[in-house]
Amino acid sequence: MQKTIAVELVEVAPFKALAVRTGMTPDKNGTRVAWNKLTAQVPLKDERLTDGPSAYVFIPQDQWSKQVDTLWVGLAVREFGDVPDGIETLEVGGGLCASARVYGNEVHMWHVYDAIFAWLDQSPDYELDRREGVFGMETVPLEPLNALTIPYTEIETFDFTMLYPVRKKSNGA
Repeated sequence: MQKTIAVELVEVAPFKALAVRTGMTPDKNGTRVAWNKLTAQVPLKDERLTDGPSAYVFIPQDQWSKQVDTLWVGLAVREFGDVPDGIETLEVGGGLCASARVYGNEVHMWHVYDAIFAWLDQSPDYELDRREGVFGMETVPLEPLNALTIPYTEIETFDFTMLYPVRKKSNGA
């Protein structure tokens, strides 16, 4: 388990994703249901997929100020191509993101959420980009273990990276 929580700024290139929308479910398995729907239509051997074994959970950043209730589970693609029924296309703008890695149990995961939002609150230069249409992302590795195939209550080690777009604070200028 990771001992320290480091928040850093990273640049993310823009990309396209094929995704399935889900809600926040009481059993916290909505992302798993969405993953199954997605991979039934867009198999992991699909030629459109970009390199790199990870899935994404997308969070509309404007929801952080109220309640997160809509998520998308997606895969990065070179092109949208023929989009199957039930699959949505997302254009991720990329740019500067606050990033923190989660590797530990559920309590640790919540500590990392607290740390990244505390870092954003205390940053003299940056704030969360909450504009409509801006997506935060959590990258979920597919290897050696894909957490999206394990019921939430059975996950012992959460392993993902948070990438939340930020922008310069205006500071009244």
